[in-house]
Amino acid sequence: MVLLMGIFVLISIILIIQLLALRKELKKMRTQLREYNMGITNKKIDVAFIDKEIENLGMEINHLIDRYTAANRSRLRVVEEHRQTNANISHDLKTPLTSILGYIQLAEEEITTEEGKELLNVAKERAKRLEHLLKDFFELSIFESSDHQLKLERLNIKELTIERLMNVYDEFQKHGLEPVIKLPDEDLYITGDSSAITRVIDNLLSNAMKYADGNVWIRLEEFDTTIRFIIQNDTKSLKEEDVEQLFDRFYMANRARSGKSTGLGLSIVKSFMEKMNGSVSAELEHGKLSIVCEWITAKD
Repeated sequence: MVLLMGIFVLISIILIIQLLALRKELKKMRTQLREYNMGITNKKIDVAFIDKEIENLGMEINHLIDRYTAANRSRLRVVEEHRQTNANISHDLKTPLTSILGYIQLAEEEITTEEGKELLNVAKERAKRLEHLLKDFFELSIFESSDHQLKLERLNIKELTIERLMNVYDEFQKHGLEPVIKLPDEDLYITGDSSAITRVIDNLLSNAMKYADGNVWIRLEEFDTTIRFIIQNDTKSLKEEDVEQLFDRFYMANRARSGKSTGLGLSIVKSFMEKMNGSVSAELEHGKLSIVCEWITAKD
């Protein structure tokens, strides 16, 4: 009886030792995976384990990492090739389109009939829209390229906002809109690219002018560690499913107004904000669309 008890205790001790060793091995594997996923090291799992099954598991995880890395590299290569193709196509179409607009301008000087002028005006408007579309499409392809780097510096976002509002105020008047503007008394600073922020603000203001069904509100606010540029407008036709796709390329919630837009303005906003380590989001509440750009406050 005493012998059996001794054997039982010995087996229990051996099992406990094995379990502790197994736990130590798994902890080691988890630490290696975490460091790899966090980018602390490029080294994959060290497969020199005491337990053969855990060693085999480590090898299979390494194979999975290799496959994922290869697939991701292939995906990035295809995306970059796609962007480059888009940029080349846009650039190649720009030259003949410029010629078309030039011939339309010459024809305007020669044609005197009202019907002819009306037809030329329609052709000119369509060509101008196509020119704007190609310009936006080309810029978006360039902005999203991994080679395109912004010049990030400390900027006075309040000053830039006032400048852009003054530049487009007459346009608001032409659309019959009187924006309600609320800016802080003190200057606010962010880290960003001056031309990129200008384009972001201009695109958001243009979007509000085209699609507002009523009032427009523009605010610049500072929170604990962030600064937000917020533009709101009344909207009658926008739905929640539209808001989820606002920043998608070529998406236009109101197809009846498609002639006024290329559907790329908000995509460009999103691309720029991500390049500047900021964020942009949209929310629909009580018939008001709110688009919010947020940056981390740049201290002295």
